[in-house]
Amino acid sequence: MNWLEGINKVIDHIEEHLEEDIDYEDISRVFGYSVYHVQRLFAMVAGVPISEYIRKRRLSRAAADLQEGDCKVIDVAVKYGYTSSNSFNRAFKSFHGVAPSEARKKNVMLKAFPPIYFELTVRGLEALEYRIEKMKEFRIVGVKLASTMENGECYSKIPGFWMDLVKDGGQERIIGLMNREPVGLLGVSSYSDDFSTGALDYYIACSTDKAVPDGMEEFMVPESTWAAFPCRDRRPQGIQDLERRIVMEWLPGSGYEFANAPDLEVHVSPDETEIWIPVRKA
Repeated sequence: MNWLEGINKVIDHIEEHLEEDIDYEDISRVFGYSVYHVQRLFAMVAGVPISEYIRKRRLSRAAADLQEGDCKVIDVAVKYGYTSSNSFNRAFKSFHGVAPSEARKKNVMLKAFPPIYFELTVRGLEALEYRIEKMKEFRIVGVKLASTMENGECYSKIPGFWMDLVKDGGQERIIGLMNREPVGLLGVSSYSDDFSTGALDYYIACSTDKAVPDGMEEFMVPESTWAAFPCRDRRPQGIQDLERRIVMEWLPGSGYEFANAPDLEVHVSPDETEIWIPVRKA
């Protein structure tokens, strides 16, 4: 089974179990890869974590149930995994903009979030250069942004985080600490061990053994193997486009899968950036 068939089977599995507890171990078995790999792959390709996708599909189905039938709001809430009407009301209003009790009213606009399905697109005509880097555990020092993949928050906040750092001179202070490998100003995405939450800490930092200055933090990057790709387009959108190409074009036939370690942007110089994706043998 190739990755395209696998991820569509995951979508089918989710659709069949929207009214039940969805076990990530079951999803992993459907795909044939580790839970972490499946969650990383899904989020990169679909643009949302599996948890957010499931939540939006359930709220979309709940709206249809309320519009089409005479069922009670609490019954619909329980059907889609909510333990109280209050929690369901909050989630429903946040997604649809109206309370569930208003869903049957005339001219009320609700949001539809249809199932995602993936099709093969012929790509790969442009070669992706890469090398494999193996690194022992190393220490970074810099500034941290606590964010999440939910609703694409991290993609909108990280560029501003960089801009603010440059404006206040923080980038130069971090560069002044640099004295260990990997050499370069680093953008480090450290995901929660429970990837389903979508939470991540993003560091702008460098590898160093120097003391931590006021206003900065340290973080230990675990020993791992990374696939390193040169990034020609250093704009935020260019970096995101390259990451998606890596996942959709390189990873499926590489013999590797995602490893549970941070993603790295390695800004070697003003004109040279690399994207490091943590991998292990599949």
